[in-house]
Amino acid sequence: MTYFVLFIGLCFVLGGLAVASNPSLYSEDVGLMLASVAGGGWFLSLGISFMSLGLFMVYLSGMSVDYVYSLSLVADLLHRLGGISCFDMGLL
Repeated sequence: MTYFVLFIGLCFVLGGLAVASNPSLYSEDVGLMLASVAGGGWFLSLGISFMSLGLFMVYLSGMSVDYVYSLSLVADLLHRLGGISCFDMGLL
């Protein structure tokens, strides 16, 4: 059980680092999901099942859907001009 809790803690830290480092827009959402699953598993191993369920419901259902919707809006702005980005328009 101790190794399992340490593994969950490591996954939580790695998920937090994936959110903080943000190498691409889409990897931050994967890091957020990894951190929330690891945090929920950590709370579940401590016996706090209601907090684990609340974490899953807030982050995996609500926050993840809002974040993916925001990413689709940002990506749509770059493709609206036929592949010409806003930076290219500024150079013209």
